Amino acid sequence: MTSRPGMTLVETLVGLVVLGLVAALGLSALGIVGRAGAAVVADHSAVAAAQDLLRLRLLGAMPLVGPGPAGRPAVLFEGGAERLAFVTELPARFGLGGPALVELRRDEEGVRLFWRGLGEVGSGEGAAGRLLLGGVAGLRLRYFGAPRASEEAAWREVWSDAARLPLAVEIGLAFPAEDARRWPPLVVAPRLAGLREERVE
Repeated sequence: MTSRPGMTLVETLVGLVVLGLVAALGLSALGIVGRAGAAVVADHSAVAAAQDLLRLRLLGAMPLVGPGPAGRPAVLFEGGAERLAFVTELPARFGLGGPALVELRRDEEGVRLFWRGLGEVGSGEGAAGRLLLGGVAGLRLRYFGAPRASEEAAWREVWSDAARLPLAVEIGLAFPAEDARRWPPLVVAPRLAGLREERVE
């Protein structure tokens, strides 16, 4: 009997099994890549949502006047290098109607937002704070402007006992080196920053 060129049935079956294994491994690798990609997108979405919230709240900062730390009238806006407190309107999902005192600061979990109504004692979620972003390695805040008429406009690490809102607020966040998230530069100019009350100067 003469042999004809070609593959036997056994060779064909072995080839199909090997091809199936390669395809299965390839698809599982694609699934892992897809899940990792989805996690990165979710992380970047959380960063974008935090930036949007902070941008909108700072744009609406109100230059309300109260007693300042030095005993003279001052705008209710206290900013340090790692903490910021100011008055703004909050969306209804925060459970408040009207102006609220909002505070941004970092703790061991990440960057957290605290709030309470003006003249109220903090309670509920506002007192406990809402985690905006977890796993944050550092928070850096800077303020541009002249707190009082006698001072020059410049970038400052502290904004306290001021007669007006800063012209701009820069918020910088740092993530651990192994974290894929990045914080794009965020500089916000409050809409009412140009307003001041003469009795505060």
